[in-house]
Amino acid sequence: MKRFTKSGETVLPQQAGSGLKLIPNKKYRLTRQMYLFPEQEVSPQDTDYLKIGAVVTYLKSGELVEDQNVRMPWVYVRSEKQKKKDMGKGQEGWCFSHYLQMVEDEEERV
Repeated sequence: MKRFTKSGETVLPQQAGSGLKLIPNKKYRLTRQMYLFPEQEVSPQDTDYLKIGAVVTYLKSGELVEDQNVRMPWVYVRSEKQKKKDMGKGQEGWCFSHYLQMVEDEEERV
C-alpha cells in the first residue's frame, strides 16, 4: 500500500497518516505521547515511552492499521537522545505514523 518516489521517500495514500511523506533517516517530532512497541502490535509487554515533543528518526514502514478511525502504517523509529532525560534515550521500536510531524516542516513555519 505504500509507494516509493525516486528520492526514496515513502508517500502514503491520503487516508493513511494524512498524506505524511516519510523519508528514511529524517527526523520527526511526536505530536502526542507514545509507546514504542517491540512488534507491530499493541501489547502489555515492557515498552519504551516517549513524551510529546520527543524527536525520532524514521527507519521503515510496516503494516497498515486503523487507530481512532485513521488508517496509517506502523513505523519503526529510533528516538534521538533528548536534553531532558525523561524524553527518550535512543530506543528503537514500532509506533503509529499518524502522530509524527517532520521536524523540517515545523522549523519552516516558525
